[in-house]
Amino acid sequence: MPFQAVFAGTGSVVKSVFVVLSSMAPFVENRGSILLAAALDVKWYLAYVGTSIGSFLPVPFLLRAGERGMRQLRRFSPAAKALDQVEAFSHQHEAFLQRHGYLALALIISVPFTGIGSWAGVLLSNMLGLDKKHSTAAILAGIIVSGFFTTAGAYGLFLGVRSLIRLW
Repeated sequence: MPFQAVFAGTGSVVKSVFVVLSSMAPFVENRGSILLAAALDVKWYLAYVGTSIGSFLPVPFLLRAGERGMRQLRRFSPAAKALDQVEAFSHQHEAFLQRHGYLALALIISVPFTGIGSWAGVLLSNMLGLDKKHSTAAILAGIIVSGFFTTAGAYGLFLGVRSLIRLW
């Protein structure tokens, strides 16, 4: 059954809620959810705002959990692998991260192709011992910029493909 057929006949509210909920998932976040929204024909501005909010919602809770939360995550094999990858990234770029702190955190999250989103940004913040309030602002800034680039790219790509299909 085609993916689009699953949501055939459902209203835009149901699609939008599904997109927002998917944006809360680790590593999917706003990048994957914006692509999903474009595939479901959700309006670009609803996708941008909804996925930005959805990607940010878990951040305060994850920052609050801190080191205790990371220890609990390590109990699960897939999460432990992801934590190891984030730790390797932080060790590889430790000088840059320490020197530029919050700006580096926002910059790393804002580049859609790094694979580091809000969840990994929280882990980086906890590993580096950054202030939670400033980290929250940096992560939000990264989410907003990443969402902008991803929305522009995804919706531009989908519009281009649709235009080509109509020409044939």
